[in-house]
Amino acid sequence: MSLVKLTADATQREERQRLEMACQEYGFFYLVEHGIPKEQIAEAIEAARRFFALPQSIKERYGHASQIVYPTIARGYSPLHGEILHPEAGGDPKEVFDLGIENEGDRRPFAGRTRFPDDALAPGFARSLLALQGTVLNGVVPQLGNALADLIEMEQGWFRRHFSPPTLGQRVIRYPARGGTCAKHTDGGFFTLLLQEELPTRSLQVWLRGRWMPVPSLPDSLVVNLGDMLQALSDDRFKSTPHQVAHSGQTDRISFPFFVYPDVDAHLTSRQGRHAFSAAEMMLRNMESVETGNGGGRARELQ
Repeated sequence: MSLVKLTADATQREERQRLEMACQEYGFFYLVEHGIPKEQIAEAIEAARRFFALPQSIKERYGHASQIVYPTIARGYSPLHGEILHPEAGGDPKEVFDLGIENEGDRRPFAGRTRFPDDALAPGFARSLLALQGTVLNGVVPQLGNALADLIEMEQGWFRRHFSPPTLGQRVIRYPARGGTCAKHTDGGFFTLLLQEELPTRSLQVWLRGRWMPVPSLPDSLVVNLGDMLQALSDDRFKSTPHQVAHSGQTDRISFPFFVYPDVDAHLTSRQGRHAFSAAEMMLRNMESVETGNGGGRARELQ
């Protein structure tokens, strides 16, 4: 996979070509010089470990049924085997806590507030995750979003108009040692940013050229993968590549994916007009598919 940077010289022709090639050939790339402090990531990892170490009965107080957003599975805790990303695989052996942008009083789908454990139960958990969210939303998302919109030849200001604010699906995932998995699927959004723990085990795998390829965790990098919405908006020029996780390491693995979608009210059309969709309808359809055990993204197409 390619290394891509979005610094001051990222507008140079060579950087643009590298990004475009990665989107067309792989649908995955490493983003370096992303500006997220190591200390912030480390703090979130430690806080996540403390939360997942809590008794099961306490974690389940913050499950989907306790959340007040719509759909409820967009926020809160999901236990081991609680999510099905490919129907043939059954429930994934992983634990998850989902959150989003905290906007009290917003009654639209995927909006509202997350019910977190307080600091006495899970010290630093909510605070560190929301701090990480702020850094990602204010620094990484606008730069990358504008660069991708430019590559698919949208008019100037397109990304700002349709992603102000974006809809964000943020997760913290614990993959248990020696067997944590996430079944094969694609992501439904515009793009996904993934912060991985820097472990020697190559747990993340992507489907390229007819086989599963491991994606090592490179120091000081984000993994970026393109989602189904971006594939459609590029008139299928860019790839939303299937991927999975098979964690065989001797320790648990913590990861932080950020799923970036348009504003939930957006109606989008590709440049050539081959694809048009309502963001809310596409997002709700994908969430319903996961909730009913039919898989994530284009999982049903994957054999």
